[in-house]
Amino acid sequence: MKRLCPNNAPVVAFAAAALTLAACVPYRPAPALAERGVLFLRLGPDTMFVERFELTPERLYVESVVRPPRVIFRTLDAPLNADGSFSSVRVAEFDAAHPRGPARDSAVVTFSGDSTFYVFGMGDRKQSLRLPGRGDYVLSFPGTVTFLNHVLLAARATRAAGDSLTGTMTSRLGSFPLLVKRVAPDTVTVFAQIAGMMRVVLAPDGRVTGLDGTGSSLGVIGTRTNWIDIDSVARAFSEDERRAGAIGTLSLRDTVVANVGGAQLLVDYGRPSKRGRVIFGNVVPFHRIWRTGANLATHLITDRRLDFDGVSLPAGAYTLHTVPRADGWTLLVSSQTAQWGSVTPDSATFVARIRMRASRSPGVVETFTITVDRNGPGGVLRMAWDDTVAEASFVVP
Repeated sequence: MKRLCPNNAPVVAFAAAALTLAACVPYRPAPALAERGVLFLRLGPDTMFVERFELTPERLYVESVVRPPRVIFRTLDAPLNADGSFSSVRVAEFDAAHPRGPARDSAVVTFSGDSTFYVFGMGDRKQSLRLPGRGDYVLSFPGTVTFLNHVLLAARATRAAGDSLTGTMTSRLGSFPLLVKRVAPDTVTVFAQIAGMMRVVLAPDGRVTGLDGTGSSLGVIGTRTNWIDIDSVARAFSEDERRAGAIGTLSLRDTVVANVGGAQLLVDYGRPSKRGRVIFGNVVPFHRIWRTGANLATHLITDRRLDFDGVSLPAGAYTLHTVPRADGWTLLVSSQTAQWGSVTPDSATFVARIRMRASRSPGVVETFTITVDRNGPGGVLRMAWDDTVAEASFVVP
């Protein structure tokens, strides 16, 4: 197994528009690349991102149309040093109806000595951030070929199936493991704890031709196509938004408050939508720990002890995770809180493992829903999405 970020190694960074994901990838001498292409990223039947990129030995330039929550046109301009690292990164956002008009927002990354500097916003809204390390922290927006191409630059030397590279991804949420592994001659998996697993399909020369993020936090399917007029795409999506309204936030945050048997309960969670997809056994794989929602981990707070069929849960604050199966779920309750949902807690933090009954819902539930209902002297914690309902009964002693 090879290390992506050995001490003092220069890095090839990858970039995009918001401080969402970042990685350190050591520079490996690579052939002088000159390629361009387009990646369409879909969530269910809906196109969410369109990215047009051009890479030369001197520069990476990316133009993107991003639909959620509002349609914007975004550019990324990153001149490259002779060793392939970024000399700077400039990201700008524009009104999608006027993609070549004045910028509405920007972010700039520069490097000096052992520090990386960010400037966000424009005019009076400018904010600055300094992080230690040169190139270990870069701007990124998720699910794009920009991200994958630059991670895979380090992986091109690993041609045999089973070879892997490890490293670290960092963001404002913390540092997380990164694993790039070749699982077939034309397929590489990229796992980052903050985003989950994506499968990337490669051409013989290592170029990304498609990606499958079905089981990841992003949930997108990416298809590469030939060059297009991206200005027309931006204006078309802007017009769609004007007529039909914005897509909005993909996974809204919601809370459930209940008083059951004298106990005050609060559940705070993200609500992803079905969007024409098969959820359980596909988007949410069976027999794996699921984040049970979206974005920040699902949190449960109770001021009284709850007893679930012989399993006692003391009063306190917890995060909820599940292992769905076709014949029943397991609810995993962790004492670790405030983490991103895709960060699976250490098993030592699981304070309760609770069996949940699984059944078919009477109709399709479009948006993941958690409820806490009274049931005689106790209550029922219920989770419903797509065609499935999982529930666990409890009493308040």
